Amino acid sequence: MAEAELKARVKTLIGVVLVGAVLLLSYEIFYWFTHVYESDVRVQTDFTDISSRVDGKIAEIHVEEGSPVAKGQVIVTLEHQSIKLNIESLITDLALEKGNRESLITERDAFREELDSKFATQQQKIRALQVELRSANDRLKIAQKDLKRVQVLVRKRLKPESELNAEQDKTLVLEGRIASLLSNVLVAKSELAQLKTTERQIDIINNKIKVSEIKSNRIKDEIKKQELFINHRLIKSPIDGLVGEIHKYKGEYVEDGVNILMLHDPKLYWVEAYVDESQIRHVRVGQEVLIDLDAYPIRDFYGQVQHIGSVTTRGPDGSNGNSGGGSRLGGNVERVPVRISIENPPTNITPGMRGDVNIRIYENIKLWWKWDDE
Repeated sequence: MAEAELKARVKTLIGVVLVGAVLLLSYEIFYWFTHVYESDVRVQTDFTDISSRVDGKIAEIHVEEGSPVAKGQVIVTLEHQSIKLNIESLITDLALEKGNRESLITERDAFREELDSKFATQQQKIRALQVELRSANDRLKIAQKDLKRVQVLVRKRLKPESELNAEQDKTLVLEGRIASLLSNVLVAKSELAQLKTTERQIDIINNKIKVSEIKSNRIKDEIKKQELFINHRLIKSPIDGLVGEIHKYKGEYVEDGVNILMLHDPKLYWVEAYVDESQIRHVRVGQEVLIDLDAYPIRDFYGQVQHIGSVTTRGPDGSNGNSGGGSRLGGNVERVPVRISIENPPTNITPGMRGDVNIRIYENIKLWWKWDDE
């Protein structure tokens, strides 16, 4: 009796197992026809390679792998001490040239002030002599008339000879004075002409000032050039992001264009799946995707198909697919890269994480739901 009961239980258990196996197989077959499944997919991001625009030795790496950086932050410094010394020397030259120019300006202004004073004095002297000369000429004309009148009266014996001599002496004195004044006016005008010649000295000083300004501008241009050289040696982050892999370190010599480190945007992640070419016909942009990451075995992530590649490939590692080998039906096949967004990425997600994806083929057939699905 006990043996018969045991056999019945075994048969029942076998039946349950068989039914379960049939149901599981049916589910798998149904799932196979309603979803595209790919294993060993990878989390990807856009990497920004950071390199130098000039050759040089790395003086300092200011960041570590995984550290956040802000756009414009200096992350690598190349040695530039010799350039700083050049700039300091140029700044000294600029200061000396400025002092020289200020001295020339002071000299010019003082010379101009002295020359203007001499001009004014000389012109005033000439005007005074000319006024006196006109007065002397007027007096001479009167004296000459008086002399003629006295000569007539002396001939008529109406005036004594002594009065005639007096008028003659008066005329001679005035003629002598006029001659002296004329000479003085000529001398004064000659001196004024010499002052005008001396004025050319101001032009000479102005030319020296212009030369000094040209030298200063050249020094300023050279300082800007040297500062640009320094700026090329202060390598800044072009984005807000995280430091990925560092390839070069302090003390190493790098050439123009050599990659020093990589940055990536922590807000921009996606999953790259390489779909079997026999299944790619079922994949469309916008389809919902269930994402399972190996690092989070009990948590589901969701996304959508963003982009389907137009060229087949052999997968990320050179094999026929996602490191998994052939197609569902066996044999080696080509695969098509498919980019899938991650709607709810974890805070510590990193590029290169592995996982699986299930792409829902039919919108109305749901074998899994998002937590916010009704």
